Amino acid sequence: MRKENDFYPTPASIVAAIKNNWVPPNGCIWEPCSGDGRIGFAFLESKYDVISGDIGTGQDFFNIRLAPAETLVTNPPFSKIRQFIDRAFDIGVKKMLLVCPERLWACKKGAEQFQRHRPSKWINLSWREDYLGKGGAPDRALAIAIWDSPCAEKCEYEIWDKP
Repeated sequence: MRKENDFYPTPASIVAAIKNNWVPPNGCIWEPCSGDGRIGFAFLESKYDVISGDIGTGQDFFNIRLAPAETLVTNPPFSKIRQFIDRAFDIGVKKMLLVCPERLWACKKGAEQFQRHRPSKWINLSWREDYLGKGGAPDRALAIAIWDSPCAEKCEYEIWDKP
């Protein structure tokens, strides 16, 4: 059974990997699925301006008409991740970093979306996390997708190690 609103906090190791390996463009960062605030707080600590919101506090990403910042960084609900990607670029996002399921592009719909919204970088992580909070062995292989534009000419591949 899925948690309400797909609320699965971003593991601290993934937040640290993002901070250690990615430098956001200048300007404000929008974190529309902030949950408990882990990603936004990490960038606030580094003196970035962050606009945070979450469906749990009344800000539903899918009701936003215009992005409040051109750079979006978040761990979106995986049950709606394809719609999320399309919507982000439709409302004015220019650059984006998403925590994603490792197999995001591994299907016909994924391949079609990859052609529409090819990320600049696809990053696999060299470790797994108990992302679903089952308390056992790591259960989820996650990845990071980074867009420097709504559709890159090519996609670079990287592997990030656990910080």
